[in-house]
Amino acid sequence: MIKAGIIGCGLMGTLHARTLSGMPGVKVTAVHNRTREKADSLAQEIGASVYDRAEDLLEQDLDAVWVATPDHLHAELAKAVLESGKHLFLEKALATSLEDGMDIVEAGKKHPELKTMVGYPLRFDPAYRKLKEALMRPEAGKTLQAWSMRTHYLDPGMKVYDKYRDHYYETPDWYFNEAEAKGPIYSHGSHDYDLLQWMCGEVESVFSYGGTYLLPPGSVADGFTVAIRFRNGGIASVSTPWITRVEYDITGVAAEGLTVRNNNGEVRIQAADGPEERITFTGNDMWERMNGHFIDCIREDRSPIISLEDGLRAIAVSEAAYRSLKERREVYVEPIA
Repeated sequence: MIKAGIIGCGLMGTLHARTLSGMPGVKVTAVHNRTREKADSLAQEIGASVYDRAEDLLEQDLDAVWVATPDHLHAELAKAVLESGKHLFLEKALATSLEDGMDIVEAGKKHPELKTMVGYPLRFDPAYRKLKEALMRPEAGKTLQAWSMRTHYLDPGMKVYDKYRDHYYETPDWYFNEAEAKGPIYSHGSHDYDLLQWMCGEVESVFSYGGTYLLPPGSVADGFTVAIRFRNGGIASVSTPWITRVEYDITGVAAEGLTVRNNNGEVRIQAADGPEERITFTGNDMWERMNGHFIDCIREDRSPIISLEDGLRAIAVSEAAYRSLKERREVYVEPIA
């Protein structure tokens, strides 16, 4: 039996707790949240114990801990989990600064016996995995140009429909606080920076456009586009705005020998020769796949496919994109060894 703890019982912590509770041989036994009410509610639902301090939770007999607090609180908690000798699943984004991100990576290096993973579920989406599979074909060749636009509509005064989990939720206040979250160009966009680096290679530089359009003045930038140049010479664009009332996902990559595209679960693959392939994915079990993968890595002593270093590479692009938006210039991305 894998015994798990949850630190942070908001939107993502609750999602992970429910997902894990449905898996055979896994039990969420301990939860902690800054405010007791959310922890009590989740604990009652899944049959866990509540701990008022994260330190107390980490003293329990647990195999792994899921940290799902606001991003700016990740660093100290992630390090504490590793120092307690427990495997670490860390929600994206890794951190909200490169300094904090590097501290987490260094902590992971001190405990190579522990499994660590950053929660980027798009890598487990069957449609995106099909794109990756096609780009690995010998005839695909070098990636040349990519694009990812995954639109949202977020408003602090209303419940928001989550297309990935098919339910409504209250948007956390910290999403809109620039001092803590830096907006969708940083955290939400990091999904796409990770996805495109997985498919196309590391990013060399970025140039961002955007601003605050529908949110109150002084809020985070709610609309943006990031132009990307990869170290291999390819280019891309990323946009995950919060201002579109019609939501959709469209991601694609043009390589030398073929082009792939995912449009809301419809995958199209066109090679230089041969007929176009069309595959439609109606189900999306990426949350189960992602958490199941991490559990399997613990049981089978395997390395998770999304490392802390991958998480650091994603926020290195986030940091550069955010700086470019503020400074209105091209910004080079810090290389991650």
